[in-house]
Amino acid sequence: MIDPTGRVSFDRAAEYYDQTRALPAATLDGVVEVLGAELEGRGRCLEIGVGTGRIALPLSGAGVPMAGVDVSAAMVGRLLAKAGGHPPFPLALADATRLPFRDDLFGAALSVHVMHLIPRWEDAVDELLRVIRPGGVVLVDLGGPEDPVLNEVQEHFGEAAGIDARKRPGVTSDTTTDLDARFAAGGCALRFLPPVPLTWESPLAELIDRLGSGTYSWTWGADEPTRLRAADETREWAAAEYGPLDLPRTGHGEIQYRAYDLPG
Repeated sequence: MIDPTGRVSFDRAAEYYDQTRALPAATLDGVVEVLGAELEGRGRCLEIGVGTGRIALPLSGAGVPMAGVDVSAAMVGRLLAKAGGHPPFPLALADATRLPFRDDLFGAALSVHVMHLIPRWEDAVDELLRVIRPGGVVLVDLGGPEDPVLNEVQEHFGEAAGIDARKRPGVTSDTTTDLDARFAAGGCALRFLPPVPLTWESPLAELIDRLGSGTYSWTWGADEPTRLRAADETREWAAAEYGPLDLPRTGHGEIQYRAYDLPG
């Protein structure tokens, strides 16, 4: 759902989100290890867009004190269900551009696949800089690894559906340097955490089915008949371009977090 401010709420995706965004076990373990090492001894870490707890719950289980905010009650409801019905750490329904916390409350913050969904992402950065105390760190994952074939399939679907597959309300690949500059204006130094290898295996048919069913937020601007027609057209094109769509396809990449260190 996209509200009048342009921000994206994942209420409609809460029931299937984990099934479509889950990391392979080895990759998730690697992410938790890298983030856990970075966050150790920093105090409580706030995750904006905490969602179903896909990252926050494993970090909490590894001993990292966490807190989370999200605009979607349904996503937070899934987090609570996964945690046995009780909040595993402090949670709030809140907008990342208006955090309900006092200054300098947290030792660190985490943003995973969220900045591209926030139209006023500059305000979200400013809010993070406000609530993280001096010497803290903000860790940002801007999105999954680039895959030329998947990108081409998505762009073809987007053209068929009348949607720009690359358009996002917030930070995009073209404005990453703007994000870095916003943090730099707050005195932050940028560095990169060690990359975590990622290998996945899925047929192109599965991706096209998800595009047609509206699994991904960037497809929500098209109605169901339009998406289904675009998916049919994309299947025909992709089969001619890449061969049988049901064959398993292995992809490789890496997950790398940007670390913005606040001045002490």
